[in-house]
Amino acid sequence: MYPDAAAAAQAFAPARLTMARELAGWRKRDLAEAIDRTAAAVSQYELGQSRPSAGTVARCAEALGVPPSFFTVGRPQLHLDTAQAHFRSLRATTAVQRQQALAHVELLWEIVEQLDRVIELPAVDVGIPMGIPHGDPATTARTVRKAWSVYAGPTAHLVRNLEARGIVTTRIPMLDSDTIDAFSSALHGRPVIALTYKGNPMRQRFSVAHELGHLLLHPEPEPGSPRHEREANLFAAEFLMPADEIRDQLPSPADIAALKELADAYGVSTVALAYRGKDLGVYSESTLRRVMAALTRLGWRTDEPVNSGYPGEQPELLRLAIDLAAANGLTLPALAERLHIGLPRLRMLIGLTDARPKLRLIHGAG
Repeated sequence: MYPDAAAAAQAFAPARLTMARELAGWRKRDLAEAIDRTAAAVSQYELGQSRPSAGTVARCAEALGVPPSFFTVGRPQLHLDTAQAHFRSLRATTAVQRQQALAHVELLWEIVEQLDRVIELPAVDVGIPMGIPHGDPATTARTVRKAWSVYAGPTAHLVRNLEARGIVTTRIPMLDSDTIDAFSSALHGRPVIALTYKGNPMRQRFSVAHELGHLLLHPEPEPGSPRHEREANLFAAEFLMPADEIRDQLPSPADIAALKELADAYGVSTVALAYRGKDLGVYSESTLRRVMAALTRLGWRTDEPVNSGYPGEQPELLRLAIDLAAANGLTLPALAERLHIGLPRLRMLIGLTDARPKLRLIHGAG
C-alpha cells in the first residue's frame, strides 16, 4: 500500500524526521496531531527508540511536504544548534523559530556539499584569517576594506564580494518571523550568512556587514551576547560608514532630507546613519531623539523608502553554482533527487523563481 514508505521505514533515520519537522516550523505536538499519534510517540521516533510503520512514515511525509525517502539513512547530515550560530537575541525569538532557521541552513549545507562534488566553489578568503578572534572591531573593519581595495567611499557590492570570497549568502524562505533579520554560522569551514526577507535593502546591507563582523570577531558564537552584538554593530558601522570620512559629511543641523541623501549614497538606512552621527559625537542625544521621532512619524523606522525601487543586493552564488553544475551533469531535478526533497522546495531554498509563462484560459472564448 505504501511501497516507498515501506522502504523508508526500513531505512528510517530519526534525525531526518527531526529535520523535516523543524523545516516546517512545527513542534512535536504539531506533528503528532497531523499524523494522529501522541507527542510521546513522535519523540520516540526522533530519538530512535521506536521505528514508525510504513503508514506513519507516509503520513509524516504528506504532513511535512517531503517524499518518504527524505527520512532514510545514507546521506551526510549536518546538525546545528543555537550555540553554533550568531543570533542577535534569544529572548526575541522562540526556540521553534531558531530551529526552523537552522534546519534550513542544515539543508543548505547538503546542497553545497553536493555541488562541491561537481564544481569548485570559491575558496574562503575575506582578506584576513577566519577562525581566530580579531581585536578591535573598527580596526578589523578598516583592515578588511583595505584588503578589498575599498580605500574611500561606500562599500559597493557587499554580497557579491562575500560570495566571490567563498561565503555563501542566502535568503531563508518560509521563515515566519519578525524578529530575525539575519544570522550566520561557519559550516565546517564554509561560512553562511542567512538573511530573511525582513527590512529594506539598506537595512539588510547593514545586517550582512553585522554578520561578517561576527564571523571575523567571534569564532565561538555566544548567541544573544550584548558584547558580541555591540562589537558586530561597531564593525558594520565602520565597514559601511568609515569614521574618518563620514564624520565630515554628516549634515549639521541634522536635516532629514540631507541625512537621507547621504544614507542612500553609502547604502545604509537613515536610522543607521543618524546613530552613527551620535556615536561619532556629531549629534547629541537630544538631536538623535528628535531625528528618531521624525523618522517614526514618516514610518521610516521600519519601512524606509528606497530610491528608484532599488531591490537590494541579491545572492547569486548558489544560482550560478546550480547552472554550472547542470552544465556538468548535475541538473536541478537530479540534485533534488539526491537530496530527497521536492523540486519546488529546492528552487525556493536556493532562491530560484519559476520563470515558466503561466497558461491562462479564458472562459467562454470562441
